[in-house]
Formats: sequence, structure tokens, C-alpha cells
Amino acid sequence: MPKERRRIVFLNRSYWPDIEATGQLLTDLCVGLADRFDVHVVCGQPNSPEADSPYLHAGAESRDGVTIHRLTHYQFAKKNPFGRILNLLSFYFSARRFLRRVEWGADVVVSETDPFLMPIAGAEFAKRVGAEHCVYLQDIYPDVAEAVGKVRVPFVAPLLRRKLRVAYKNASRIIVLGRCMRKRLANPPWGIHRDRIEIVPNWSDCQQIAPIAHRENEFRNRHGLSDAFVVMHSGNMGLTQRLEMLISAAAQPHWPERAKLLLVGNGASRDKLLEHTARLNLPAGRVEFVYYQPRNQLAESLSAADLHVVSMHENVTGCLCPSKLYGIMAAGRSVLAIADPQTDLCQTILERDIGWCVRPGSANAIADAVAEAEAESRRASTSDFVNRQRRSRHAAIRDFDRPVIVKRFAQILSSILSDHAVDLANHDLHDASISQKYSASDSGIALTL
Repeated sequence: MPKERRRIVFLNRSYWPDIEATGQLLTDLCVGLADRFDVHVVCGQPNSPEADSPYLHAGAESRDGVTIHRLTHYQFAKKNPFGRILNLLSFYFSARRFLRRVEWGADVVVSETDPFLMPIAGAEFAKRVGAEHCVYLQDIYPDVAEAVGKVRVPFVAPLLRRKLRVAYKNASRIIVLGRCMRKRLANPPWGIHRDRIEIVPNWSDCQQIAPIAHRENEFRNRHGLSDAFVVMHSGNMGLTQRLEMLISAAAQPHWPERAKLLLVGNGASRDKLLEHTARLNLPAGRVEFVYYQPRNQLAESLSAADLHVVSMHENVTGCLCPSKLYGIMAAGRSVLAIADPQTDLCQTILERDIGWCVRPGSANAIADAVAEAEAESRRASTSDFVNRQRRSRHAAIRDFDRPVIVKRFAQILSSILSDHAVDLANHDLHDASISQKYSASDSGIALTL
């Protein structure tokens, strides 16, 4: 008789068919784990669903071995800050109600951070069904909101942090994306013990994303990029990227003439970035915006760049680790990081020698780095530039490929389950010892009588 698989329940608003990064990553992870565990996902409505991907808008369905429990909630436009808050809160309360009434249990509950309050509901559900609780942090809130100046009401951030800290301290494990995130959680005001914080970076699928030569790249052909040195930012255009500084760099006099800045994606800051670009009166075609590309064309769009930019607000160090880095590496491209040197982003790039790092806040420094990369690509011997690209692809396969990270995550889940079994055994032994003690005492009383 086959052994019953242990049930793992993930909690996160974004999941397939959402093309947002956290949803795609969680989908990859759950599908990868489904051959070892009975995987369930409690999720919400997608913000950006894949085209031609029909899905059940409410209720349970199965896909790729994963049971999906999709809940309804508000879906106001993301450009409306108040609407975004209502969206997150409505999903949180919808998930909390659902978890309070479901009749099935779990062995491990994994709470992600979309919305960031989710670990509170996850801890409550895990306690109710006797499961272990694991917190999986794609970002650390309210720290991110504080860093970008979005917490304006006094005492709100400390109150939220205290409530989340209880859930974190009681969790079996906390999984973060990098060393800088672990350091932030281990230090005040969080004060989480380092031994309970595991590092599991995000990943890319190196089978789906592989380098495509420029001469064979349809994305470059469609957008007329044949002779350009393409500097690309691909992904979300939000508050934590500070992309206005990157656009300002393209206005600097030493920005290379043939370097074209391409911003691929969408986000809350896109309209403001378009306005900022218009105000600079840049040469025609120097900066262009392109919407998100279909996932099956991601290898084309990422390979179309000569240099990718990953930008982080200077105040968010340790709050998050950009997942886009690993898709860039899978595509075998060099990276320009605009970030604090203490971030895992910069340390990964420098340790593997796959690009350049500059501190945030200087358009001149960004333009200098782009000029250096462009000059390196034009030299008679471009071995340095080509070798960076080769190292990037090699590191992606060795350290950040999807099967490598899924295996690491599965090992952590197995460790949590093993610890849980030991705790149960010790609890049973303790109960048995007490029972024997009272039995012996009862026997002694009977003999005395």
C-alpha cells in the first residue's frame, strides 16, 4: 500500500494564471513539489492573468498535481493606493474566513507575504489543525513601506511589526531570499534567532529561458534593435526601483549614443516614468516602454538585451531580493545593479563577476557604468564581455535553476516534518510517563488500603 503523502498548504494571493513574479514563482515551486507532497494553494484573483488561460474564479480545481482553492475579493485598480489596500485586506479576511471553516487539515502551512498579513492567518490555521507553520518571506513588511515613505500614520508600523513578530517567532522556520534579509530579521526590532531563518533564493527555469543570439532574436527584430546596445529593465515598475534615476542617466552627455534604454513591464509608477521621460526631451528612441511579454516569449525578450538593469531603492536593503536577477542570468546576460553594496544582489554579481554595481542616487554613475559596458562590448576582443555572459548562464544552471531550488525547499519541508514527528513522539513519551506515574501511585494506594 503506497505511503500517504504529507499535505503542504501554501497561502498567497497570487498564483497561476497570474503573470506577476510572485505568482509565477509560487506556481513553479508548487508544481515542482507536487510529486513529493500533497500540495494545496489558497489563493485569490490574478491581477494580470495569462491570455487564453481559463481558470475557475471561485472554488477548488486541480492543475499539474496541485489543488487550487481560489477565493473572491475586491479588485480595484492597482494605480489607486487606497484601492490596493482594500484589495489586500479583502483577500486577507476572505482567506482567514475560509481557513476558519475548512474541514481538511495540513501537515505544514506555508504563509507567503501577498498580502504581508498572511502569516497571522497562517499561524492561526496551523494551530487549529495541529500543523507546523513556516513563513516564506518574499519581502519584509512593514519595513518596505517605511523605507519608501508610505507609512504616514504614527504607531501603525510598530503595531503591525509586533503582530507579525509573534507569528514569526512561533513559526517552525522562516525562509528568506538572501543574507541581507536574514540579517535584517536577526537584528532589532525583529530579533528573530538566526538558526531558525533559512535562506532559499528565488530561481529561474533554465530549460525555458536560455540565451538566444541577437541575429536570431525576434524581439530585437520586432522592435528595430539590430544595431543598438540595449540596456533593459524588465519587470515591475514600482516604488522600490527608483527608475526615474535610470531614465535620467540616459539624458547624461556621456550616455553612449547607440545605447537604447528599454523598460519592459508595467506597474504603479509607469505613468509617472512616462511623464519624467517626456520632460527630459531625450533624443528620439533613446528610451522606450514595452508592456509585459508573454511567458513563452520571456527568453526572447531577456536575451534581446546587452545589459540588464536591476535597481533597488537605497532604503530597502534587506527588505527584499529582486527575483528578476535569475531570469537575466538564465538568459546569459550581464547585469548592472543599482543598489547598496550590502545587498545579496550586488554580492551575487560581484562574487560571480557577471556585471557592474553602482550605488543608488547618481545618474552620472549609472551612465558611466553603461558607457563602460558598451565600450567593453565594442572592443576588437570582446572576450571580457562574452565571458561575463557565459559565467552568468553557468551560475544560473549551477546555483539558481528551478530543480536545484525546489530540491532545497523540499529538504526544508522534510526537516520540518521530521522535527514535528520527534516532537509528537516526545509528547507521547511524556504523556506515557505521566500515565505510568499515576498508575503506580494508584497501585500503591490500593496496596496500602
